[in-house]
Amino acid sequence: MAVTKTHPIKSTLKAAIDYICNPDKTDGKLLVSSFGCAAETADIEFEWTRRHSIDKGTHLGRHLIQAFEPGEVSAEEAHEIGMQLAKEILGGKYEFVRNRSIIPRTAKEKSPGNGARKG
Repeated sequence: MAVTKTHPIKSTLKAAIDYICNPDKTDGKLLVSSFGCAAETADIEFEWTRRHSIDKGTHLGRHLIQAFEPGEVSAEEAHEIGMQLAKEILGGKYEFVRNRSIIPRTAKEKSPGNGARKG
């Protein structure tokens, strides 16, 4: 059964997005996708959206983490489920960056993950 968690990004968007897009975990960033922005400039684009939003919220963004049991879904299915989840949560109105990690999960390392920004 999938586990989904969300953590607020409170201080540095760039550091959070760099963590999400870590080339060591994403096959040199080949397993990184985005919606409404480019992963390479997402921190700038997220900040632009926040600056121009009426409701700025209390956080810079959200880090969504979704983990599946081994064999529960294929890597492609996990990626598609994550894309759909982020689009549903954000209503297709906000940009996000999403990865699919290639490192096997341990108790402390959950993957695949999402980085999402919501107004």
